Amino acid sequence: MRRLPRLYPRLWRDRYGEEFADLLAGTPKTWHTAADVVLGALDAHQRNGGNRMRRLIPWTLLVLVAAVVGWLNYHTSDDVQPVAAGLLLGGFGFSFWRPRLAWLFVVVLWLAVPLSSVVADANNYHPGLTKPHPIYETLIALIPTALGAAAGVGARWVAGRARA
Repeated sequence: MRRLPRLYPRLWRDRYGEEFADLLAGTPKTWHTAADVVLGALDAHQRNGGNRMRRLIPWTLLVLVAAVVGWLNYHTSDDVQPVAAGLLLGGFGFSFWRPRLAWLFVVVLWLAVPLSSVVADANNYHPGLTKPHPIYETLIALIPTALGAAAGVGARWVAGRARA
């Protein structure tokens, strides 16, 4: 718990470090406190650190969404709708955020499916009735990802036209 204030930016620590350390010393040492300090450090970096954290947080979120989609695909049986919904919503959200990078978001989200299938094959884990063909599964995963990204780009374009 003593090392958590080091997550804050240097300028912030120089100004508030001693006071914050005293406050942490009197606070119970729980996971909730640690999570609160980490989130506060992220917020301080975003406010004071500028562009680096503003770029890092969305990319970290993209990797987390891809990991969740991969986890859903790994544990799916014959019902792939949660995987398709995750790909569709992820493609939409990230492509709405940055339409020019839609192609990159499609690739990152789409790669979650074949990578989780590789892990499933390595573990010989196939909870469905039959083992799906990897090329078929991979190509089908591209459809909701691309549709979500196209809808996100289109919605961003419409929102931009409505403002103008």
